[in-house]
Amino acid sequence: MPRYHIREVVTGTDWAYAALHDLEVAITTELHGEDLAQSVEWMRHSSANERTAVKAVLVAVPGPVPEGTPMGRFGLPLAPAQPMEVLGAIRFELPTADNQHLLEDCFCTVRADLRREGIATALWRETVRVATESGRTTLLGWSEHHLAGLGPDAERLVPPTGEGWIPLDPGSRFARSLGLSLAQVERQSRLELPVPPRRLAELRTQAELRALPDYRVVSWVGRAPEEHLDRLAVMYRALSTDAPLGEVDWLPENWDADRVRNHDEQSHLSGHSLTSLAIAPDGSAAGLTEIHVHHAHPHRPEQWTTVVAEAHRGHRLGLLLKTANLQLLAADQPQARHVDTWNAGENDRMLAINDQLGFRPFSVHGAWQVRLA
Repeated sequence: MPRYHIREVVTGTDWAYAALHDLEVAITTELHGEDLAQSVEWMRHSSANERTAVKAVLVAVPGPVPEGTPMGRFGLPLAPAQPMEVLGAIRFELPTADNQHLLEDCFCTVRADLRREGIATALWRETVRVATESGRTTLLGWSEHHLAGLGPDAERLVPPTGEGWIPLDPGSRFARSLGLSLAQVERQSRLELPVPPRRLAELRTQAELRALPDYRVVSWVGRAPEEHLDRLAVMYRALSTDAPLGEVDWLPENWDADRVRNHDEQSHLSGHSLTSLAIAPDGSAAGLTEIHVHHAHPHRPEQWTTVVAEAHRGHRLGLLLKTANLQLLAADQPQARHVDTWNAGENDRMLAINDQLGFRPFSVHGAWQVRLA
């Protein structure tokens, strides 16, 4: 008799998102000694929004499949309305607005007491099947690795770019055993709060000496004003083309005002954003930065998008935008304890700005990729 089988979670199966959250709490606490999980509300709302991608959640549950179990869109039995024990899970997306060759944002988690039982391999096997049947040719997934406690002699894996590294640990060994290749390394950095107001003011003044009066900065808390949606679309497109990609098989994204509006609505279902936008003398968008505050855990906001259009670099806009937004955060969330952000290892410009602001390395993330025949 099978010890476990794989099921698909569909929108409305709320107990499953609570189980996924608990699993992620256990994993992040194991890795980092603290809860860095996404909230239940964020997972549920994100999975339900399929305007630009098909969202999939597969879970491993005990025992065989009962007879008569309804089947889902991926050819797997559906998770029931009543809670079940979750042994492991995998989440991924099938983009539909662009990058339709990808199955991406793949995250796999298995309970610590059940590892090396074949659960992750079974989840991955179903993911590859879905990719193949959906006509996807590249699979992109992520691994997470803590830096604390690693000695100088720890074995390392370096991506083809030569920038950054991840430890050769059980997670990276498992990825390699599946035939995945390390395509890029991202550094997660953390800024302890509060940043002394005088320090932020000094850095902002330094940036303004280069940027003003040619550029102006507008900032807001909450949903984006309609007048800036087109400018934001330009910035999101720029991020998809200008950010270092390493060996990741990523193509430019298609952004317009409607897609920005959808993205903005989605992010504000379970949190709110603080945004600063740089506008060039001709009225076009020159740079953008966002910090997101999750209502379930406002003490640990996240630094999201930061991008400066290539034609406007060299004016300290990155530093100006980030200091302006951190000042906004200090007023909006005075009790916040730290901000986390993620940057490609080869993104020297942004890492230098982060270092200047006081961000310090916290963990590293591996972007793993496999191209299907």
